[in-house]
Amino acid sequence: MRESLSLRLRTKRLQMIALRSVRKLLGLEKTIYVDERVSEYRTYWQEASRLIGAELHPLSDEFWEVRRGGRHTRIHIHNVQLNDSVVGALSSDKALCYRLAQEQGVPVPRHAIFRLSRIQRAAEFLKQHPGTYVVKPARNASAGRGVTTHVHTEKKLEKAALLASVYGEEFLLEEMIAGESCRLLFLEDKFLHGVRRRGVRVTGDGRSGIPELLQRQGFKNVTLDANAVLTLRAQGLGAESVPESGREILVRSLPAGEASIRELRTVYNEAITEQLCPAIIEEVGRVVRAVESRLAGADVLTCDPRKSLRESGGVFLEVNPGPGIHHHYVTPEDQRSHPVAVRILESLLREER
Repeated sequence: MRESLSLRLRTKRLQMIALRSVRKLLGLEKTIYVDERVSEYRTYWQEASRLIGAELHPLSDEFWEVRRGGRHTRIHIHNVQLNDSVVGALSSDKALCYRLAQEQGVPVPRHAIFRLSRIQRAAEFLKQHPGTYVVKPARNASAGRGVTTHVHTEKKLEKAALLASVYGEEFLLEEMIAGESCRLLFLEDKFLHGVRRRGVRVTGDGRSGIPELLQRQGFKNVTLDANAVLTLRAQGLGAESVPESGREILVRSLPAGEASIRELRTVYNEAITEQLCPAIIEEVGRVVRAVESRLAGADVLTCDPRKSLRESGGVFLEVNPGPGIHHHYVTPEDQRSHPVAVRILESLLREER
């Protein structure tokens, strides 16, 4: 019976991989990933080069060399010469990064790794530890690819594991933690900038319940779905709760209208550099140092960036050693107000190449 289950899953996996290849070939995949933002990134690096008195010389459409004086550095779209291949490989191993974070005393979700061919072990784990989970590839995946949220039944687990297996045989089953997705950008052990995907927030008045607050504060089409229930519960609240006057409540960790549970890419839409408390910056910085990443976009989940992860019930998620700096240009004015590309180029050109 186990052999027939394994054969069925392997067959489905191959079918899924083939279907994805066909969709990509036909141009049916509309998601724009960072390696497809060539023109946008050329603009970032060109403007940054101008501001620091350097020149950008194209080596090809996707490779550029920035020169200043007798020094130069090379760039491939968003990838720069700050992290080596070992840091990249280590960062892509999610379970290893979780272990390093735990060794630094930084909270991470409860998690375990399983293979598609041994999916029954994952099902047993789900029975022993009831709750809501996320299934994602154990390594070598990013931008939401292969990720499924709100997994709590064996049937959903099988579908989610199949999707994750497109990117590798092993998948990570981790507890789903409520909170907005935030990214903290670090360069040479210094925090540069923070952004988040802002969810649905309301402010209590001491008289009204959550549904009424949503209606009054411009969220008439937002319902208390599974994401909202999970998010409110993490703050000790429910649908009938009446928040005290002035208290800001995160009702959904996702923006209004965003309801996808599979391969949901994180699109950051709000800068939170000034809101982040020193404690959360210090926590995340410890993980970045443990990974030894000189340039890193570190992702966390939290309901309140003004508190440490431990205090808010938030968790560290991952380190991206080749972070997309476009995430940090939320508005057109951001290139002038916090020139991330400038800071990176200055660091690169301080070194001999």
